[in-house]
Amino acid sequence: MNGIATTTTSWNAGVSRLVNPPRLVITKLARGATLGKPHDSDQQRRVLLATLNRLNDDAPLDHLILDEALDPQ
Repeated sequence: MNGIATTTTSWNAGVSRLVNPPRLVITKLARGATLGKPHDSDQQRRVLLATLNRLNDDAPLDHLILDEALDPQ
């Protein structure tokens, strides 16, 4: 398929699955912290790199669910 490759990161799995983007990364984070906890650059980098790495593969892809949350588990 030709075009511009896109990817999505979301904390809202329900709505995002309805939209069904070609590449989707889901986290256990919260609204306003889609890429990670404020001031946690390590977590933000992990989520961002996981999202950008999805662009290496042809879509559609299965949704990727990251075990990233605001609070330690």
